[in-house]
Amino acid sequence: MKVSIEDLSPVKKRILIEVPPEDVDQEMEAVYRELGEKVSIDGFRKGKIPKAVLESRYKDYVLGEVVSKVIENSYPKAIMEKSLSPVSRPDIDVKEGIKQGKPFSYSATVEVRPPIKVEGYIGIEFKREAVVVADDEVEKTMVALRENNAYYNEVERPAQEQDMVLVDFEGFIEDKPIKNGKASDFYTIIGSKKLVPDIENALIGMKKGEEKEVKARFPNEYGHKELADKEGLFKLKLKVVKERVLPVLDDEFAKDLKLDNVAQLKDKVREGIKLQKEAAEKEKVKKEILEKLIEKNSFDTPPALVANYLQSMISQTLEKVKKGMVRPEDAADMTYEKLREKYAKVAEIRAKEEMILDAIARQENITVSAEEVDLRIREIAVQRYQNYEGLKKKIIEEGSESIIMAGMLEDKVFDFVIKNRQ
Repeated sequence: MKVSIEDLSPVKKRILIEVPPEDVDQEMEAVYRELGEKVSIDGFRKGKIPKAVLESRYKDYVLGEVVSKVIENSYPKAIMEKSLSPVSRPDIDVKEGIKQGKPFSYSATVEVRPPIKVEGYIGIEFKREAVVVADDEVEKTMVALRENNAYYNEVERPAQEQDMVLVDFEGFIEDKPIKNGKASDFYTIIGSKKLVPDIENALIGMKKGEEKEVKARFPNEYGHKELADKEGLFKLKLKVVKERVLPVLDDEFAKDLKLDNVAQLKDKVREGIKLQKEAAEKEKVKKEILEKLIEKNSFDTPPALVANYLQSMISQTLEKVKKGMVRPEDAADMTYEKLREKYAKVAEIRAKEEMILDAIARQENITVSAEEVDLRIREIAVQRYQNYEGLKKKIIEEGSESIIMAGMLEDKVFDFVIKNRQ
């Protein structure tokens, strides 16, 4: 196979590939053989159909299949032979059709990572602050733990703010039932804004078994536009009132969290805060290192690589909007074009960061083995309380193994740079 390269730019190449006749013929014979085993033609048994008969009926199909298979087999070999790192799908151009006994030529235009040599990462200067966990941070987290483990007890008193209540309600506008405006045994916490404000306010002071009719106006920004700023009449029946109870911070509470006593719980909390702060400090250091390396090293960035990052950021944001994870007032400004404008520079920086880390890994022969990836998957399984075999199968099916490997390689590169700091 003959392979030559035309440099269209530092990040764009046209690869000229010529496949020898023997490879073309071998692929053509294989396609005809496979076809003969599949098709049915009157007067012939499957697998025994003469090639001339197949040619007379399926020649155009076979030539198309052969072109696809020859390109599929030869393109990766050409990339490997010329040590290229594509970041885009190839634009294939075939000038002439494929013929038996003749070489087959085509070109593939593709964007690639340019070979770069990163300077300035050995002995790089950066600020790294010592991680300290203050007692008040531990106490705040202990309070939050109690809040997160709060429970509700039924009480015989009028409902108050933050109480959990069980209620039946039905709404009407101009004596007509509101669509989806009726519910039975509906649990809500007063103040959680699950119901419109006028209804929540009306629940305050109601007792178990009490019924009430109340006028309630839907807010201007209400999700269902047909109800926005309209007033309705709601029939309410309060069935249960429960008050929120915070657990006592004692050894029994610690045991509920699978620890021996409060002292051990505090130690665990302190350790958790320390790990979080260390991770945050490491991220800050990474950001500073990358900013300095981008400033020190100038190189071309493949537009396709930037476009991949940009599309990923836009897709993730739009998915959050779709799932209602973004406030309505913010979502209104999250059009595709506005997101493109917002993330364009960020995507370019992410692409440069990836290229720098990849280059350092190659320069220092930093790699991640399959055994290391496997160990990491085992750690993830333990952290998530999942079966290792099941998790690994899911990761492979989703194609996430390469993502895990990339994250581990990045960590190794940063560990190397930090270790060799000034």
